Amino acid sequence: MPAPLRNSATVHTLARDLGLKPGADPLAAILNHCEQRVRGYVAEFSCETLSDLLDLTAAKVGTQFRRLETDDDLASLREEFVARGEIAFANLRNELTPTVFGITFRLQKAEPWERRFVSVIDCRGEKGWRSYFTKWHEVVHLLTLTPQARLAFKRTHSSDFRDPEEAVMDRIAGTLGFYAPIARNHVKAEISFDAIETLRQELCPEASRQSALIGLIDAWSSPCLLVTATPALKTGERLNLSQQRFAFYEPPTKKLRAVRVKPNQAARQAGFSIFENMRVPEKSVIYQVFAETAIAAQQEEDLDWWETNGRSLPSCPVRVMARRGLDSVEALIAPIRPAAYQAKARGGGTHTRRSQTG
Repeated sequence: MPAPLRNSATVHTLARDLGLKPGADPLAAILNHCEQRVRGYVAEFSCETLSDLLDLTAAKVGTQFRRLETDDDLASLREEFVARGEIAFANLRNELTPTVFGITFRLQKAEPWERRFVSVIDCRGEKGWRSYFTKWHEVVHLLTLTPQARLAFKRTHSSDFRDPEEAVMDRIAGTLGFYAPIARNHVKAEISFDAIETLRQELCPEASRQSALIGLIDAWSSPCLLVTATPALKTGERLNLSQQRFAFYEPPTKKLRAVRVKPNQAARQAGFSIFENMRVPEKSVIYQVFAETAIAAQQEEDLDWWETNGRSLPSCPVRVMARRGLDSVEALIAPIRPAAYQAKARGGGTHTRRSQTG
C-alpha cells in the first residue's frame, strides 16, 4: 500500500467507521471487508461473468445505473427525477464536470419497490471508455457506506487522485471489477495478450482493454509480469538533471527501461519479478519491438539478461510477448516452466525484491 494512503487519516477513519481494525494497512482491511461481502453475494447467487457480478452487487447495495451517452440523455434524466421531487438532480449538469465520471444519489422519494440509490454514469465523449470502472467505483462507495454517511448521501467519482478516499475506491474497484475467483473459471489457454482480450470480451466487454489487461492477469495461476517500457533516466540521473543549472551541462541520454512492472498474484507469491526502472536488454524482444517497426513479437529469453549495477537477475527461462504502443512497449513475461519456478520459490531460492535503477 502506498505510504500516503497508509498514513492517511481519512483512510484510517473510514476503516474504523466500518467497524474494522485498520492496523498498519487500513486499505487491506477495507478491501478484505468488500471482498467478504462480494463472496457472500456469489455464494447466494452464482455468477458466470464479471458483468453478472457487477449487476448482482449493484442490486445488493441498492443502486440502479443510469448511463448518459449524450447531453440530451442528461437533460432527460434531470427532468425525470426533478419532476419526481428529487431536487438533488437539479444541478446535475454543473456537477458533471470534465473530471467527474459518476455520481450516486440517495432517492428521497423512492417507491417501496424501487432501489434507494441512483448511480449516474457519465459516458459522454472520452468518458465512455471508463464506464465499467466508473460503475464499480460507485458500487464500492456503497459497499463502504458507513453509518455516519447514511442520513445524507451523494457520492461523486472524480479523477482527483489527491483525494485519499477516491484513491481507495479506485483500488478496490480495480480488484472487484476483475474478480479473480470468477475469472479463473474461464481461463482456457496460456497467458497472452490475445487470451486476455478473449477473457475481457467473454466476462466484461464494457471494460476498457487497458484496464482489463491490468486487472485480468490475476486470473492466471502461473506467474506473469506486465511490463511497460519507455525511454527514461536512472533515478540518479533524474536527480542530477534537476540540480544542474549550467548552460554547458550535457544531459544524460534516456535508455529503454521497465518504468512500470505489475506482477500478478502468482508472481508476487513466487517472488518472480524484475525491478522497476531496470534497463531493457538490447537482445530482448521488448527492445527489438521498440526499436523496429514490428507491432508485436515474442521470443524465449532468460531473466539473467537483465542486469543492474553489474549484477544479473537469477536465471529463469521466460517467454516474453511484446507489443508496440505510441511511445512505449507493453510486455508480458512468464516463466517457461512455471511449476519449476514456483517450487524453487517455496524452497527459498528466489531473489528478494528491492529498488533498483541500474
